Amino acid sequence: MLVFTAFRVVFVIYHANSFTELGLNEIITAFYYALRLDLSTACLISLPTFLFITLYSIKPASILLRINGGITQLLLVIVSLLSVGNIKIYKEWGAQINARSLNYLLYPDEVLAFISTGELILLVLLFIICLYTLLKLFDRIVGPLHKSYSNFLTKITTLLFTLSLLIIGARGGLQQAPINESSSYHSNITILNHLATNNIWHLAKSVAEASDDSNQYEFMPLEEANARKEELFKTTEGNKNILTTTKPNIVFIVLESWTADLIEVLDGEKGVTPFFNELRKEGILFSKMYSSGSRTEQGLVSILSGFPSQPDNSIITTPDKVEQLPSISKTLANKGYSTSFYYGGEIDFANMKSYLLFNNFETIIDKHDYQKDQLNSKWGAHDEYVFDKQLDNSNSNSHPFLSVLLTLSTHEPFEVTINTPFNGSAINEQFKKAAYYTDKCLENYFTTAKQKEWYNNTLFILVADHGHHLPKGRDMNLPESHKITMLLYGDVLKDSSRNTMFEKVCNQHDIAATLLTQLNLPTEEYNWSRNVFNPHYKPFAYYANENTLGWISSMQSLVHNYTNEETTVYNGIEVDLNDSISKDGKAYLQSMYQQYLDY
Repeated sequence: MLVFTAFRVVFVIYHANSFTELGLNEIITAFYYALRLDLSTACLISLPTFLFITLYSIKPASILLRINGGITQLLLVIVSLLSVGNIKIYKEWGAQINARSLNYLLYPDEVLAFISTGELILLVLLFIICLYTLLKLFDRIVGPLHKSYSNFLTKITTLLFTLSLLIIGARGGLQQAPINESSSYHSNITILNHLATNNIWHLAKSVAEASDDSNQYEFMPLEEANARKEELFKTTEGNKNILTTTKPNIVFIVLESWTADLIEVLDGEKGVTPFFNELRKEGILFSKMYSSGSRTEQGLVSILSGFPSQPDNSIITTPDKVEQLPSISKTLANKGYSTSFYYGGEIDFANMKSYLLFNNFETIIDKHDYQKDQLNSKWGAHDEYVFDKQLDNSNSNSHPFLSVLLTLSTHEPFEVTINTPFNGSAINEQFKKAAYYTDKCLENYFTTAKQKEWYNNTLFILVADHGHHLPKGRDMNLPESHKITMLLYGDVLKDSSRNTMFEKVCNQHDIAATLLTQLNLPTEEYNWSRNVFNPHYKPFAYYANENTLGWISSMQSLVHNYTNEETTVYNGIEVDLNDSISKDGKAYLQSMYQQYLDY
């Protein structure tokens, strides 16, 4: 219990900026609400110790105490390591450590790229200091307390009493239902609920659910969920054609973490993306597009396969499932398009390479294809070199072509190669600095691209891979953190489409059906993607993460919390929680997740 409390204090200190506007009473209240789940976790972790103390009480032997001490010390190491990891992960994702986080341990180089050298040293020192202190406390206080009772009745009574306390503590009391995370939820401020939730308990629950092949998001009978989903997608035929050709080259520029908060005209920060602000005047800017997930690998699947993100994992990490999905690259390759993918980082990360290979990408460029002196980012090659590589290779592409570029410089630790107007040490200033740099790379890219013979017949699609809490410190459970940048640009746009704003609510995974409809290609396989230029489509957007389901319609934004089963209206008209709009979001998630399981 003391260990959990100590790491909770460290969590508050490390994330001090997130707590500055909260009162001390609110933080102390979170510590109070943490007690029951902490006790449950402590009792569960103590069960191995109870076993060895039981054996020692029956037949005292020093080897049993040594084994028990070793197990306890190992548990302290594991708890310390996971708790320090949780502190860092929360900073990056706004979510506690979970089963999906553990998958990333398969890519240690990529994990280290998340962390600046100074931060890595700080976290390692934190781990060493905490662990050393805990082990010393264990040796001096807990170690000498073992006792062997000579009286048989005393032994049995003590052991049964202790076991009873452990069982009652583990289930959280004598109430009918065992304890769950909702016991820690007490506030409408997300970080306070997460502060109160034991990260070890949360991780164990996440791992258990990841191995469960049942639908964890069952809100209603599946037949009703599927029927609601079909009704959402039902529409009459229609399309607004925005292109002058049905066979253009397609260039996707997937911008790491480019939220709408970076775009001034979308009420974002001023002066961060000056070139993009000019570029959008010649294209179609989407003002209400939302990503369904919050990871790059989720964004790739959403963009290229038109499939929404899952709350607790990424379909891309399961090849057998992802091979059931359609993709723009496969569809276009079958129509004679050449295909290429450009990235400055490690393409094996999160199983991206197998996804790209399966989806007919003929050329795949990653960090291993750049000069050594170009690998000056922790992730690999900075954005300028990725853009240059694509331009250098573009003349050798057979036409028409599909080319996808994935940027990385706006990923923490936000290193750049130029001076910018944003040089403050605050994390939001660092993020804006990196975005300014990528914007400059875009300017250089388009200046050169305009000189290429393929340029006049090319549609450029600039879209973020996912949302982010920066630069405005958004709560990742709320809709605005998932609103992303999306721009259609190029000489193939009709004059009537230029300098326009698409203002209907839509999702990132609607890109696939929208694009293919413009190219007069079938979209039946993309049954989770909609053509947003059909004037009859129903505007809504979905997003989900480990904590919440978000549902955005033209009238309102709803956020449903899985833990306490509460649905909150964040803007728009008030509704009964059983209202059809609330049910639509739940049906959407349930139906999609069932399809994910069935693949």
